[in-house]
Amino acid sequence: MKKTLTLVVAAGIAALVAVGAGVWLVVGGGDAEASDRGSCGQATYTLSAEREDGGVDVGLELQSAAPGESWTVALAQGGTVLVEGQRTTDEDAELDVDSFVPDAADDLELVATLAPEQGDDCTARVTL
Repeated sequence: MKKTLTLVVAAGIAALVAVGAGVWLVVGGGDAEASDRGSCGQATYTLSAEREDGGVDVGLELQSAAPGESWTVALAQGGTVLVEGQRTTDEDAELDVDSFVPDAADDLELVATLAPEQGDDCTARVTL
């Protein structure tokens, strides 16, 4: 009898844990996120986006061949330009751009273009 009761209690606890985990996955299992990685010329890039705080956090990272390189950067959401201008790679040959899209709708598309002074442009896209 004790063995049966112990097994029933253990099964009940296991069921509660499984149901709780399932609810967490459906309700609060994490924010939607997407990223696009690639390379062009001697550079690699990552465009990432994550839904949080009522909008979308956007990050654009470039790892280039040398520090002090000048790049033209454009980050757009639909027809709206979020960031545009010249950026220079830091002492580690990196370039970072951050932006936030408030009140972002579903099916949000972000496009980033990074153009060096010489060489091929890098283009990245993500959709949330």
